[in-house]
Amino acid sequence: MAFTSFTAANKAALKHPYHIAAAVLLLATSALFYGPYLHELPTGIHTWAQSDRLALAINFYDYGFHFLTPRTSSLTSIDGVTGVEFPLPAYLAALGGVIFGRDAISACFRTLDVLMVTVGFFYLFRIIYDRTGHFVAGLLPAAFLFASPTYAFYAGNFVPDPFSLSLSFIGYYYWLRFFEQRRFPDLRIALSLLVLAGLIKTTTALHFGAVVGITMLWAFVDMQLLQQRQRLELVIWAVSGVGLIGFFFLHNQHLNTTYQSWQFIANPNPVADPDAWHAIVQSIRRDWLTEYLTRVHYFTLAVCIVLLFVFIRPTLRRYLPLTLLLLLSIGIAYLFVQVMGGGLGGHDYHMICSFGPPTVLLLVVALLNIGRYVGRMRYATSIGLGILGIFFVVSGYKRFNRRMSDNYPPFSLYYSHIWMRGGAAELKQAGVSPTARVLILEEAVNTPQIYFDRRGIAWKPSDPSALSPADFLNPMSADSLEYLIMRPETYAQLAPIHAGLAQEFTIVARRPGVVLRRRDMSRSW
Repeated sequence: MAFTSFTAANKAALKHPYHIAAAVLLLATSALFYGPYLHELPTGIHTWAQSDRLALAINFYDYGFHFLTPRTSSLTSIDGVTGVEFPLPAYLAALGGVIFGRDAISACFRTLDVLMVTVGFFYLFRIIYDRTGHFVAGLLPAAFLFASPTYAFYAGNFVPDPFSLSLSFIGYYYWLRFFEQRRFPDLRIALSLLVLAGLIKTTTALHFGAVVGITMLWAFVDMQLLQQRQRLELVIWAVSGVGLIGFFFLHNQHLNTTYQSWQFIANPNPVADPDAWHAIVQSIRRDWLTEYLTRVHYFTLAVCIVLLFVFIRPTLRRYLPLTLLLLLSIGIAYLFVQVMGGGLGGHDYHMICSFGPPTVLLLVVALLNIGRYVGRMRYATSIGLGILGIFFVVSGYKRFNRRMSDNYPPFSLYYSHIWMRGGAAELKQAGVSPTARVLILEEAVNTPQIYFDRRGIAWKPSDPSALSPADFLNPMSADSLEYLIMRPETYAQLAPIHAGLAQEFTIVARRPGVVLRRRDMSRSW
């Protein structure tokens, strides 16, 4: 019933010429931003987090589509099995590999994320346009997010945060329509999407709780909102959603314990002490503040805050559910900082599902108020918002391409993946079996395995010059690893033990990485 309603509503929407125009514009802009990069392996900032997710998809394809026992290419856990948030995007990307071939999994993954983000933009447009008829105002949230260096970058790669947030945007649309039209199937759709979003990214589950809480409170105050049977069904939805998210969380904990995995552990990570707070704040100010948003974004949000107070009475009268959700989302962002703030200094994408909802909702509320003007004010706001939207898209496009390049200081100074490009082709040319296991001298958990397209272990010694051949052979024997791979520069640092390495290994390739094969695979650890 809910799915039928969802399909019918979208068919009806796409008959509207302005809806079609918006969909075409959003798809074209997404294609402009992300089309040239669809076949790229993880690149840019946080390649390790991107590689972890792509590794899930590749291993679904290679080792059976066992959704409840996902695995990566890192053998730091038993057979690579790991607990991870609901890996639906990775699973769908792996299914895409069945259709288009294994080499297309990366492109399928990026394409799925881009499509989901574009659909999320379309529903943000509908939240505004369907209530105001203001076409330009409806497109501004998408332009705003295209111009966010952090959001635009991750929207086109492998981390699940933009995917989850986009599902939330769609859920918000149907939830608001439920309050306006009192159609219970819309509420079912909203809750289904928000549960799915919460499964994919645990932070978003808090927004599912916010929506359920507001709806239950409203139903208590307004007895006409829900019939008795619908009240019971709402409780069932709430309990089922929380239960499903809780079940998957416990299942992941079980996998991590059973298979000795630590790759995706989602334990609380609060800030330890005032000194840690100071370091995190300094890191955000130095590295991330202008990556989250630009100065124009921050100025726009300041104007939105002013407009919120200017229009507070009509906002509460017309958009009370949305306003309550905005307030609760601010509280959720604060809660996230208290529980998971320890990671904010090093992870820009943590802001997407924590501070993304209140940021976007604040903008949406402001645009709903601006969009209700007609006549000359409508023309004036259309011109002003149109100029701002074009500026966002043009500046966002330039910034996005810079962020996708290998020259994006200061972050690019620490990129560790560039030397690995061409690694899989090198191993294929050297005759290395696709199933061979490798030890790669690099720090990221799955990035080297992705670039060399082999399973194994990544390990970066602090001082390579102090190593002996046994320091390689012992861990390789313990995990049946056949090949040792390193940067040419690292191999040069091992010059004092080249003779010893030659007794235990055979060099099979030298570029882009030095690849050595163990002579004696029967050696015990």
